[in-house]
Amino acid sequence: MPRARQLVILTACLAVLVPSTERATAQEGTATAAGQLSRGHRWIRSHRFVISALTQNEPLFDVDEYRGAGLNTLMAWDPKLTLFKKASAARLPIHYHMHQNNGKNVAEYVAHLRKLWAAYPTSDGVLFYDEPRVPAMKQVGEVCDALRKAFPGTLVYSNAMPKGNPRPAKYGLPADTKGDFYATYLERFATEVRGDVLMIDIYPLGPGGGHSRVYYETLLLVRHLGLKHGVPYWLFIQGYNHDGRLRSPSESDLRFQLYTPLAMGFTGISYFSYGPAIGSGLINAKKERQPIYYLASDVNQEVVHVGRALRYLKSTGVAFVLGQHEENGKSVPNAMPSTPEGGSYQWPAAGGRPAWLRGARVVESGRGRNALLGFYRDDAGGDYLMVTNLWHDKGLSAAAANGTVQLMLDPSILSVARLSRETGSVEQLVVTNGTLTITLPGGTGDLLKIKDGRFPGLSEKRP
Repeated sequence: MPRARQLVILTACLAVLVPSTERATAQEGTATAAGQLSRGHRWIRSHRFVISALTQNEPLFDVDEYRGAGLNTLMAWDPKLTLFKKASAARLPIHYHMHQNNGKNVAEYVAHLRKLWAAYPTSDGVLFYDEPRVPAMKQVGEVCDALRKAFPGTLVYSNAMPKGNPRPAKYGLPADTKGDFYATYLERFATEVRGDVLMIDIYPLGPGGGHSRVYYETLLLVRHLGLKHGVPYWLFIQGYNHDGRLRSPSESDLRFQLYTPLAMGFTGISYFSYGPAIGSGLINAKKERQPIYYLASDVNQEVVHVGRALRYLKSTGVAFVLGQHEENGKSVPNAMPSTPEGGSYQWPAAGGRPAWLRGARVVESGRGRNALLGFYRDDAGGDYLMVTNLWHDKGLSAAAANGTVQLMLDPSILSVARLSRETGSVEQLVVTNGTLTITLPGGTGDLLKIKDGRFPGLSEKRP
């Protein structure tokens, strides 16, 4: 499974707004009428918001304890039947990592999965071939096509390698590949594997403070390609410490890893990992709950509340709002790293800023004191905004990293609806003199709707 990546510490973030040209691509890729949605989008709308954790140790797996971490789907790594038996008996949905060694041809892979699906009826997703390199992609795509045909109700996908390795050959590309070879790799993954969702893994939290600079670049590229190809996009997040080479996430770290992708339109999350794998996961080898278990239990419930509506929304833009910090006695803007393809990234972008949002600013000063704005639209044309406090750090609690963002709205907007991440209910926030002030815990986001409080998906029976 995913390995530690080269880490480049980032001391600031960027100010970007996805331009109108990319928004047009997004609207073409995820057409509003349900009948025009991709297979992956249709599956996501008809199922729970998936939040899972990679699990491979049978003696350590207890369904009640797993659910106690706020996880609603089992990510079963390889065919360890005790995992299937326990989960299916407890009606816990199962997504199964089918290793490429479980067959020699397409027919054998289909037969292998048919046997498992017949025995364990809560299985409804399969991840085939983790992190394929370019030479394997043709085979992976053929198998995925066959699985979709044989199992119409199953979500079929793979998982791509993240950005970070300096050698094109690592991704199976020729050594003399020019330009952004990771973008080339991920484009080929999207077109040749043809997963119902575009999924990657990336683990940004190094042993010290900060996080990998390539983290934002990778997530934005995944978002760009997901919208381009009209498929949802998912993510494995860091829940382990790689035996000290990485750090176990603090509360603000974990929330940052969850709400940042949500603000970019990601609609499925899996932890690496539930049990020990290159260091402890949510539990250790003695089945003892680690500190991150309790952090996950709290925030995962919030993510599911927000995710119920996000399944029905299209990401139409992303903006990073820079704070300020002191340097040589002067207040200067926080820095901006490089960005992936997808257009010119500036805030505010000409023709790209929503008419109802006139400005945004981070109130507190300091390095890392930045905010992320994620824009969405529903099938009826309703506008949504997620505001996320990006401040997080090693050992930093969410409360200690509180951050305040002020939104300057059109004067005609007197209130904004908030989907409560704590309860899943809708509440109204008062706009005063065209300004909405929101204070958020470190790494945390709020989903807002402009003009009315009708969020999709909330009337469904909770999974």
